[in-house]
Amino acid sequence: MRRSYRPFVLALVPLFVLAAACAPRLPVGEGAVTSTVVLPSEERCLYVVDGATLTLDGERLNWTCESPADAPRGLLGAPIVTAGMDVAWRLVASERAVAEGGYVIAQDELVQGRAEQLVLASGETCALAGVGDQLVFDQGSVTYTCGGDVVVVGDLRADARGLIAVRGTLVRPEDLTEAMRLGDPRPERVASVTLR
Repeated sequence: MRRSYRPFVLALVPLFVLAAACAPRLPVGEGAVTSTVVLPSEERCLYVVDGATLTLDGERLNWTCESPADAPRGLLGAPIVTAGMDVAWRLVASERAVAEGGYVIAQDELVQGRAEQLVLASGETCALAGVGDQLVFDQGSVTYTCGGDVVVVGDLRADARGLIAVRGTLVRPEDLTEAMRLGDPRPERVASVTLR
């Protein structure tokens, strides 16, 4: 006798859908990282996987940069948002020091630039908005446009895992006497940033 599991499986589908809808969402700072940083010099730096990595001056080497093998470079610690869209990272070059039993900082500089392009964790590519008249909402003015009605508003924020932006969607009123509003504003991890 052949037994069919189809009714049983079909009965489980709504439970899986409900479980997925009720699953806790990770806060923007957990799980997601800014994986790529392009410096003003066009040097690319990639996020180091969580776990063991170099620690210099008590800070974790979070991003390793394209550099010659004999002079490894990386971004140390968290980025610093100096003003709105202006970001700074501590760029260090390390060298092996036999006397110290590990690596030491050979060069240390603060690399600064304006975040001209963002790629959000959701995949949208966002360009710095122009100057002049800008739309302003409770969450801040539109600072990046991402195509269609998707925008980033307000200043960027930083933590040890990179940058965070507030993403929203412009909602155009049907009645032209009403003001445009920002729909579904939410923090989202910046997956990639290009500094100039």
